[in-house]
Amino acid sequence: MSSTASESHIRVWAEQLGENQVLLTWAWDEAADSMRDIDADRRAVAATVSVLPGITTSEVAADGVTVQYDSEQTSKVDIAAAVRSALTQPDDLRTRANGLMRRAPAYISLARALALDERVSPVPEAARQAATRSTSPSTLPLRFVPGFPLISKVIGILPVLGTLSSWSREASPEVVAEHLTSTGLSREQIDVDLATARECVEFARRFAGDKAGQAATRAATAIARARSVTREWVQQRTTPPDSEDTQGSI
Repeated sequence: MSSTASESHIRVWAEQLGENQVLLTWAWDEAADSMRDIDADRRAVAATVSVLPGITTSEVAADGVTVQYDSEQTSKVDIAAAVRSALTQPDDLRTRANGLMRRAPAYISLARALALDERVSPVPEAARQAATRSTSPSTLPLRFVPGFPLISKVIGILPVLGTLSSWSREASPEVVAEHLTSTGLSREQIDVDLATARECVEFARRFAGDKAGQAATRAATAIARARSVTREWVQQRTTPPDSEDTQGSI
C-alpha cells in the first residue's frame, strides 16, 4: 500500500453509532483517492487502530471501519491519527510482513528473557508461546491464499506479539526499556508489527471467504445446469411422438 501523500491530505470522519462506538471513514484531498485499493485501506486502518490502548473492537465494515473504544484510554484524535498513519505507510503488506518475520527471532528472544526475569510477574503468555513454539492451528484454508507460507508464519507469531504489546504497556517502564533495548526493539515497532500481523489475518480471511463464495456460486450454477439438462432429457424420453395423419385432409 505505497503512498507518497502526507497525512495532512487525509480527512477523517468518526460517525457516532453508539456509546463509544464510531464508524470511521476518510477521504484524500487529491486525485490519488481514486487510485487506491479501498479494501486494502480498510484492512490497514482496522488493524492499525486495533493496537491502540482501550480499543475493544476494530472491524472492517461495508462503508468504513467500525470501532468500539474506551474514551478514558483513547480519544478520537488518537484514532484519527492512527487512520492517517495506516493510510500513509510507505510499504505494502507483503513488504511489512517480511520485515516482521526478520524481527521474529528478536521477539522470541524477548519472550524467553521475560520468562527468566523474576521482576516480571506473572510470566507473560508470550514467554510460554516462545518456549513451546506451538500455536493453535489456523481454521483458514491458507493454502489457497497468495503468500501462504509467509502468512502462516505471521499467524504463528501473532499471539506472542499480542502479549508483548500488552506487557510493554503494563509492566514497569524501567523493565520494559531494559528488555527492549537489549533486543533492539521498541514499543512502537511491536505495535506496528502486531497491526501488520492482524492485517495479514484479515487479508487471508477475506480472500478465503471470497474464494469459498465463488466456488459455491460455480457449484450452484453447475447443479442448476445439470438439473435443466436432466429435465429436458426426461421430457424427450417420456413425450410420445406426434401421430402421422395417414388419411389425408378433407
